[in-house]
Amino acid sequence: MRIKTIFSIKPFKQILLTSIFLMNSSYAAPSLVNGIAFFVNGDPITLLELYSTMQSARISQDEAIDLLINKQLHEQEIKKRNIFVSDLDISNEIERIARQNKTSIENIRSYMRENGKDWNAYQQEIKDNLIKTKLYQSITQDSLKLTDEKDLQEYYNTHQEEFSMPQSIEVMKFYSEDSQQLEQAMRDQSQTYPDVFIENEILQTIDLSPQVITDFTQTKINAFTPIYPIDGQFVSFLILKKNNPTILPYELVKNKILQKTMNRKEDYIIYEHFEKLRSNAKINIIRLD
Repeated sequence: MRIKTIFSIKPFKQILLTSIFLMNSSYAAPSLVNGIAFFVNGDPITLLELYSTMQSARISQDEAIDLLINKQLHEQEIKKRNIFVSDLDISNEIERIARQNKTSIENIRSYMRENGKDWNAYQQEIKDNLIKTKLYQSITQDSLKLTDEKDLQEYYNTHQEEFSMPQSIEVMKFYSEDSQQLEQAMRDQSQTYPDVFIENEILQTIDLSPQVITDFTQTKINAFTPIYPIDGQFVSFLILKKNNPTILPYELVKNKILQKTMNRKEDYIIYEHFEKLRSNAKINIIRLD
């Protein structure tokens, strides 16, 4: 059923995401700094915030009011749910980003210095994103626990190709101590790279770890798996053929189906939650000019 609102679900979520931590201008007349434009559930929004939002986002006054109401509702929810991010959380997230991009934290810092970007601002951005993630997880987790078992079973029955596991996989193993040469070899197989070695293998899935099995089964034929650090080398596998596929039992993939269902529903749950908050919010307009 199509939901008739002034926002579609996806754009609305994006508006919410961008409206949480808007930056205010440091330069304004005292009347703007101290002047109250409106209250959201008793919390004030100043004229400075309103005008700064209009200028920075290049939007109309009505659109800025909407953003600031959403911003305040988010901040109230963060406080209500005791959402907190520590310095350790921020450090761990930056380390995760570095690993994901196959680089180091120092390389990230160097890149930012060379491009005139502020490290403290980057850490604040990481913190804001972590807070948003925790907030949305908190909002969605209770609702998603109510997912109907029949919905999960129906998804399993109609998408069984997603849960097919081959008994063996034929691959070309690319490995090297030089990660950059390995990546070049993966991009252009017509060239020869002296420090990259290639071997044909047939892997039995029963011998692979669960994470590797997931990577191999989700990687398409004639595509590469992620790069793995193994015994001091970097290794990736070009998938050539998947042999004797069998459908995994429902109980083994139930959690995976639940995660897919959650991903599909979470946008609407977040949208619905803030629409309800907004409809119940007490908005008191004081002055807008």
